[in-house]
Amino acid sequence: MRRESRRGSTISKLDRRIALGTRPLLTYLPNPRLLFPHSLIMAKKSQRGLRPWVFSLAFIFVIFASLVSASSPPVASPAAEVELICHTNNPAECYPKLFSPTEEFQVVHDDQDIPPGLHVQLDVQTGKKQAKIYDPSEENPALAGLPVNQEVIVVDPEAPEESEPSIRAGAPAYEPVGMVKAPREKSADFSQALQTVQMAAARRQSVKTSVLDGALQILEDLSHDMYYGLQIAEDAETVHSLFCLLFEGDDAEGEERPFAERVDLLASTILSASVGNNPRALTAIESHWDSITAKQCKASPHSIKTELYYRLAPTSEPGTAYDAEEAEVARIYLAVISGLFKSPKIRAEFLESTGMQSFLQILLRDDGGVWEPRRAKVARIVSDTFLDEDFGATQGLWPTKQQLMAGYCTEEGPQALGDECWEYHLKTISGRAGAPDWSGRLLSLIREAQMPGSKAEKLLKHTEL
Repeated sequence: MRRESRRGSTISKLDRRIALGTRPLLTYLPNPRLLFPHSLIMAKKSQRGLRPWVFSLAFIFVIFASLVSASSPPVASPAAEVELICHTNNPAECYPKLFSPTEEFQVVHDDQDIPPGLHVQLDVQTGKKQAKIYDPSEENPALAGLPVNQEVIVVDPEAPEESEPSIRAGAPAYEPVGMVKAPREKSADFSQALQTVQMAAARRQSVKTSVLDGALQILEDLSHDMYYGLQIAEDAETVHSLFCLLFEGDDAEGEERPFAERVDLLASTILSASVGNNPRALTAIESHWDSITAKQCKASPHSIKTELYYRLAPTSEPGTAYDAEEAEVARIYLAVISGLFKSPKIRAEFLESTGMQSFLQILLRDDGGVWEPRRAKVARIVSDTFLDEDFGATQGLWPTKQQLMAGYCTEEGPQALGDECWEYHLKTISGRAGAPDWSGRLLSLIREAQMPGSKAEKLLKHTEL
């Protein structure tokens, strides 16, 4: 009786725990017999053959519980920390720095990083980008029906540049200027005008002044054309005749005419216009320059070269009538020389002669009158030809002598006309009251040419050696 009451007390406590649901049943039952109600235990005494079945049912229950536990979905692990971009204090407006693609297009922010291999679209009107996971089987309906070109383009590598281009044997010489085409309608008076000028240069009295003026007017009008300028330059006899008319001056049968109608001025204008901005015409004159300048004109005992280079310098007393005439002659000569200076050959010949001394004599003609335009013209020719690269000058050609101190040039005075005294004279001219603008600028250019490292300075060292 005591034993049964103890059992009953044990079962009643177990029933109370089950009712309260404190722990699973299998955890707190030390004996499998306690799994079943009291009636089953009593039946056990009567039927001991059921024990194996009881243990089998318990084992099946445990296996089933483990399978159910394994098939249930695992609890998701907490997401790793993601770097966010927040432009405001509102967390809802934040987005990850690394774009996370899906199978649908999503807007990509400008400051987001896009992983490689995505399908990206760009709206050219709004500038917004969208991206999603790339699907190679997906087709774009906007491209439906368009032809597809699957050709492969092979780009040949560029050939290495050669230091010198290869020129085949017998190829014609390169001409950078090109051919000058003839006009559609040629002038019927051009040939007759050339003959008139040649006759007037040979025998001035055989041609009336009005006829010569008409011929010169025709040539002056046509000489600005590249074709007719080339035709004049290629005719050596015509060029020689124009120089002779230039040196003879104007002879209007005793009549005094306006300067613009003078024969020598028209001849000068034709010569300068023919070679101006016409490289082929300048080359043509250069080709027969020696034969032309070696000849003499009927009215002069000197050659054309001597007349052109030496008659520039003034020789008369300032303020006289002949002084004004010399200033006009210098104007005519300077117009021709300015155009011919573009030829390296003629320019070098001028430097070898006393041409630069004649230029300096014109600059020293400080009378403030008729010579002032000629002085400005000479300063411009010198700077544009030898000193100022901004205007196409070729530096290093002149001056070829180092500038000397004031002592030597002062002792020689006006006779100090060498290249070494240009700076001294220009300093004197620019230091006077009311000095012309060209004097200071020309002085600065000559000083720059003498500076160490300049082309002229290097030429001076080479000449001294």
